[in-house]
Amino acid sequence: MGYVKLNVTKPTGVMPGSGGNMKDKVIIFDWDDVTGGYSRDASGIEITGPLVFKPGSYAITVYATQDGIKVSAESQGDTDAEGVIQSIEYPHPGNYKAIKEFRSNWLGKAVGIIIEKCTDGSKTLYGSPCAPLRLAFKMEWDKDKNLATLTYKSAQKGPDVADYLGTITFDDVMGTVAADAQSINVAAGPGEYQLTNGSAASVEITGITNPVDGGVYTILGSGGAYPSTIETAPFLLHNGTVWTGTAGASITFKAFKDAASTYTFIELSRQ
Repeated sequence: MGYVKLNVTKPTGVMPGSGGNMKDKVIIFDWDDVTGGYSRDASGIEITGPLVFKPGSYAITVYATQDGIKVSAESQGDTDAEGVIQSIEYPHPGNYKAIKEFRSNWLGKAVGIIIEKCTDGSKTLYGSPCAPLRLAFKMEWDKDKNLATLTYKSAQKGPDVADYLGTITFDDVMGTVAADAQSINVAAGPGEYQLTNGSAASVEITGITNPVDGGVYTILGSGGAYPSTIETAPFLLHNGTVWTGTAGASITFKAFKDAASTYTFIELSRQ
């Protein structure tokens, strides 16, 4: 079933059309490093993820001067040939070694970018595998400023920007779960958590502690002779199918606060 025609009403909240509300760390990755997890829903906007990266590959963050971040999506093309061109621009202060290495080594790459909102942590994904973003930059150094302006623009027409619901793979996980643990402490925040192989038997994960309402958490399998499992409540599993944390396996949940102090963890995707 595809897109269902619905009325588009005024957004709720205080000043829904005001600007800003973007974190000052832009998340960047190379589409050539992504092997899976990019699948849009029937309406063409939501991606549950998580994006799956090649071994040893991951996303990085780049600081952006917060009040200088500009993003856009513009439809272009003649009748029957319409598509969307996406663009992101932001200034980065200074002209030191790390930023020079970044702009030099990311030129020519097929780039994807995720922008995260300050207020609720929701994420918007720019670029797609067949219409990636390409970097261009301008460095300026004069009496008033010393900065680089980084601009990323669609290499060709593609789909609209996407709402990204998955977690993101960085060079390190948010936390490692001890062997034989039955609960996962996610106090470090939404993101990826690495299981550890059981010491003598497979252990069932029966809960997550310190989640936030709406937080998205990915659990990474450990492999080995005694991988952990997820089988029952408070986890709401797709088709009720048990998940086993074998090597390379992962499962992503969204936390739903269903009472004053209890949560249900709804499966978004698994590998």
